[in-house]
Amino acid sequence: MKIKLLLVLFFSLFLINYAQAAQEKKIVRVAISNQNFSNYNHQNIKLSANGAIKLIDMSQALQIDTISPYKTIEVILNEAGYNVYVDNQIKYQQLAGPLIFSSNGELQILELNRKGMPARYKGMIELRNVKNTLTFNVINIVDMQNYLRGVVSNEMPISFGLEALKAQAVAARNYANNAQINPNYDVVDSTASQVYYGANSYKDLSDIAVAQTLGIYALYNEEPITAQYFSTSAGATDDWDDVFGDGTESGKHPYLKARFDEDVKPIKNEKDAENFFKKDNIGLDVNSPKFRWEIEFDREELEEVLHNNLIAQSKANLVSPFYDGTIKLNGLKDIKVTKRTQSGKILELEILSKSGDYKVKTQLGIRRVIKKNGSMLPSTNFIVEHSGKEELPETEEDRGIIKLFDFSSDDKYPKRFKFIGGGFGHGVGMSQYGASALAKEGKTYPEILNYYYSDIKISTMPKLIEYVDYNILHKSEFYFDSKIYKKAYLYINNRSNVSEFPFKINDFVFSETKHIASKRVLKVNITEYLKDGVNEVVFAPLSREDKGRYLIYRVEFQ
Repeated sequence: MKIKLLLVLFFSLFLINYAQAAQEKKIVRVAISNQNFSNYNHQNIKLSANGAIKLIDMSQALQIDTISPYKTIEVILNEAGYNVYVDNQIKYQQLAGPLIFSSNGELQILELNRKGMPARYKGMIELRNVKNTLTFNVINIVDMQNYLRGVVSNEMPISFGLEALKAQAVAARNYANNAQINPNYDVVDSTASQVYYGANSYKDLSDIAVAQTLGIYALYNEEPITAQYFSTSAGATDDWDDVFGDGTESGKHPYLKARFDEDVKPIKNEKDAENFFKKDNIGLDVNSPKFRWEIEFDREELEEVLHNNLIAQSKANLVSPFYDGTIKLNGLKDIKVTKRTQSGKILELEILSKSGDYKVKTQLGIRRVIKKNGSMLPSTNFIVEHSGKEELPETEEDRGIIKLFDFSSDDKYPKRFKFIGGGFGHGVGMSQYGASALAKEGKTYPEILNYYYSDIKISTMPKLIEYVDYNILHKSEFYFDSKIYKKAYLYINNRSNVSEFPFKINDFVFSETKHIASKRVLKVNITEYLKDGVNEVVFAPLSREDKGRYLIYRVEFQ
């Protein structure tokens, strides 16, 4: 159906400054680790599939074999290249690689379990050499939607509800779209990126969440945000700059601002912190087992923990003065907070002991220094209480230390230290337990995202259209739900003065656009052309007449 644009569109100026459109990532490259997620470099691997497997040697740009379903394929790398065995029989030797295995079924990595089952993956498996080693990365090359199906149910419990899962899907899509942590791959399959267990993670409800957010991103200034998320808020989130900033990127994440739940106020002093962390009925996250927590140490136990971990964090330049363990920390007198955020998160604390005083910086550094049974503190939103006093016996070594640090030998030291705190994680961005609470209150996923990320737009990714020598269409696919959105707008940036830009929304063709091309920025209400479900907006490439110019469009939902 062809429709004249003049009859169906209305326009308004919308101030957008584009240098170039952000790129939407359709394919994600995921590095697969070993069983305990400790290593991404492999020397051999065994594969199989429930469908025929195509083997491609990228050095030859050639498919070299089709292997029958359920065969066991083993690949071993040596100095001469890759050797490929099928059911224990050598099939190929000294292949240069990278090697790609693809199947119309699911690929299985034998001897690797995920969620208690053999690891299964959609897409392709690539083996790519790790530079200057005799090892290779195992990379799952998978489309964005199937990647998210393998992530969402691992990052958020299904019980949190559909709208919370949708918010998680958008946050995870933003994360994956922005990520490239290695030349060989974009993300890894562990908590170092997002937990990804491939096809073993597919669940009906999280699959629906991924499907019903197809093509949807959270944008700020036309770019996908860094959609940080974490498990549990103590009642407030924090600014990016306060928790992660080092002063060099201040203001670069304006959408990651402190957010206070109802009845929660900024913490201004230690008395405020004490009152706050002893309340267990304030904020959205009260149903989390980590909403409030207590962890207790004997002094001797804590001294040993601090001794071991101060060494490592000193090497990371997070402790001053440098602690090398030569004089072992003993006589722990107190742990004092020297810097907090407005949510109560500790960014710097001081450890006072008979053998010396040390300051520890950053929330991650503090959590890594204070561990219980090898596990970090859930967060640095805490206060410290100590109980019991005892006089330490004085030794010859003590007398030297006491003189050096001007401590009296009859000082009394706490017997026990108790950490009373709240929340779990870094505390920036979206709280997952908070998202669940909002969903159970009836909030939709855009409302959840807007609660935790400031001044964002829920939108498709901006797409750049230019003249090309071949006829390639520019398509945006997205899911629209009229129960969630009241309006959808097509924004077209024509600041480079393109003369005409025909496009299509589903079956509606807008072919006559010359008469409105003088509009530099257009805001078009397209709600009536959308259906509940998957929709598409398609632009043709620019004509030769507009060579050297560009057009950028996106769809925003309100």
